[in-house]
Amino acid sequence: MKMKFGFLKRAVVAALTLSVLGSSAALAATENLFGYTVVNSSYSQGLAGAINGDRTAAPTTFTSSTKVTGLNSDPALFNFFRGTESQLVLRQYNVYSPATLIDNKIIDPFASSWTPSLAEKKWDAVRNLHAAATKGNFLYATGYDLGKISVVNMSSGYTQIKSYQFPTDWSAISLPTGASVHGEGLTVVGDYLYALFTVNPSGGYSVYSDSIVVKLYIDSSTGDLYYMGHIAVGKNAFTLDHYNNKLYVCALGGMQNAGSSNADTRLDIIDLSTFTKTTVNKTTSMTGDFRDITIVDANTAYVFLGNYDTYFTNMVGGVYRTSVANLATPSAWTKVSNVNSGGYLWGIYADSNRFWFVKGNQIDIYPGLPASTSDTSTKTFTPGDLGYTGGNLNSAIILAPDQPSGFAAKSASGVAKSFASQSVLAQQARKAAEEAKTGLKTVNGQRILSFN
Repeated sequence: MKMKFGFLKRAVVAALTLSVLGSSAALAATENLFGYTVVNSSYSQGLAGAINGDRTAAPTTFTSSTKVTGLNSDPALFNFFRGTESQLVLRQYNVYSPATLIDNKIIDPFASSWTPSLAEKKWDAVRNLHAAATKGNFLYATGYDLGKISVVNMSSGYTQIKSYQFPTDWSAISLPTGASVHGEGLTVVGDYLYALFTVNPSGGYSVYSDSIVVKLYIDSSTGDLYYMGHIAVGKNAFTLDHYNNKLYVCALGGMQNAGSSNADTRLDIIDLSTFTKTTVNKTTSMTGDFRDITIVDANTAYVFLGNYDTYFTNMVGGVYRTSVANLATPSAWTKVSNVNSGGYLWGIYADSNRFWFVKGNQIDIYPGLPASTSDTSTKTFTPGDLGYTGGNLNSAIILAPDQPSGFAAKSASGVAKSFASQSVLAQQARKAAEEAKTGLKTVNGQRILSFN
């Protein structure tokens, strides 16, 4: 009843506002636009909150509010739809005891208070949740640690009813013995679920082979998944953005390096009508690995490339703007932002009104869509603004409104963009920076002096 009431409450408020103030005033109502989690400087506790404001207003008017406190050291937010209603799942990953699961909190992102949760549930096939997507009554979730897909029945209290293991549940996919696999992305398009997995062929995290996108047919009555095919994409891939019946997959090309990019970094564009790919390589003048992509419309797409400098001090690279037609031709791209900043969580998102840049350890908001390097952000939120002075961003997400609203989600998959999947990259970079500066290395949980 609580979920139904939450939806009806938003509908009634919108209707009353329309009747009293008119439609333009209703569209200018303050709401939660952007979700985040931050952790304190010692990585011992965290919180979740939202950036709020009028969707059509200037970013300078935006404010932030804390929604959930008392979280652990690795919380993250993910958006999904239950029918037409936008919802969130807040997970807490137990870094020090991964097998000890903590309840996932299901949240109404537009409620004034995010507590109590709409539901709380553990899904034993998911450790370190990295992506969630829905179709009908079923939510599909994948986690970094286990490389499984969990099938969750939203109509039965968000209970996991089955799971699938990559790649062993699909005999057509063969990987080397001893390979470790990681769930990175999920997107629903029509009757199909597309799942992205990364692969370390001999275990560990230093060597990567091609990532895999698996195409699965969804039985809408049972939630069952049926293998339809798979396709190899770049090494260490972690985006699965959908636009106009194509998927866009950014791949670092290997592990993150200090002082250089990877020779194998690339952008793969998968045409879903044929399930074939076009591979895009950067020009020689471009710095960095392919890290993120966001598409507004046919005329406006942005791509972010970057790599860390020596000792992982700063990210160096740039954001480029182009049309969708020219995404396969990087020489036609225009640089709109030079990047040389510290921090570890990175990502970009653009809509018709503004540009969001999760920039290391801050969130920069542009009042429009940048067209050159002279365009700059007009509002910045730091961890201090969001709840922890000296703390760190841990995850960030665009909060998609309910689909019946005037701002329906762009993607047919109906899922707003999350930067939470980049938290593993952030953790790896932080550890590498520590080791580079101190000479200490973590081996089997012990800190030792390293001479390599």
